[in-house]
Amino acid sequence: MTRITSTLLFALLSTSAYAITEAQFESVRALGKLNGTALNCKYIDETRRMKRSLVSTVPKLRVIGEAFDQSTNDAFLEIISNRQPCPSESTLSQQVDHAIQALSTKFAETPTTLLPKP
Repeated sequence: MTRITSTLLFALLSTSAYAITEAQFESVRALGKLNGTALNCKYIDETRRMKRSLVSTVPKLRVIGEAFDQSTNDAFLEIISNRQPCPSESTLSQQVDHAIQALSTKFAETPTTLLPKP
C-alpha cells in the first residue's frame, strides 16, 4: 500500500499544469481566426506557418488546441456566411506576422506551474 501511495504521489508531483492567461488565449484565438481566413482563401503556406508557430511556441495542451480550432472554424464559417472577399496573400501574411509575434510575446514568459491538489 505504501509503495502505491509513493508512486501515485510521485506521479502527481511530476505532472505539471499550466496557468494560461486570457491574453495568451486571445493570441491563440487571433491566430486561429487568421487560419480560418487562410484556409478559406487557400493560402496553404500561411496555414502551415501558423501551425508551426503554434506548435513551437505554446504548451502542448488540449485546451489551447481547441481554442485555436474553434477560432479557425468560426472564422471560416463567418467568411462563407458573410461572403467576405479574401484579402491579398501579402496582406494576410503581414497580419500573420503580427499575430505570430504577439503569440511569441505572450508565451515568452515562463508559464506558471501549478501542482495538482492532493
